[in-house]
Amino acid sequence: MKYVLADSHAKPLSKKEVLQLLARPNILRVAFVDRKGEPMVHPVWYHYSKERFYFATDKDGTKAKVLRENPTVYFLVDEVPGDRPSLGVRGKGTARVIDDTKYATDITRRCVKRYLGTTKSKTAKTIIAMGADSCVVEITPRFIATWKF
Repeated sequence: MKYVLADSHAKPLSKKEVLQLLARPNILRVAFVDRKGEPMVHPVWYHYSKERFYFATDKDGTKAKVLRENPTVYFLVDEVPGDRPSLGVRGKGTARVIDDTKYATDITRRCVKRYLGTTKSKTAKTIIAMGADSCVVEITPRFIATWKF
């Protein structure tokens, strides 16, 4: 993975710091261009593994439809943690829509565990059940730009 500095006034994150940031339950913001050529940004729960982002989404929804046609995305994960410096990663990538509801349910379950802390609550079970109508979006970054202030 190619890491670059996002801002000349910032400090870079080490690979270890990037992995620590991406392991925390932050929100991945995914930007893309819709069918009308208008920009869109969607916040999603994500799973990060082997230098790729994964999230489940409605297989017939806007994100899946648009990304099937135009897989270019911009992404952002950041934190502004109060008494510590702000930090984050952003970059361009290529999205691949994977139409596999079993896989989507697995990714949904991983995200529910990560963000809710359990897969046993009523809310968790309701969200996991949505995997049956979902697909997986896999984002392969072309680069990751990092910063820490």
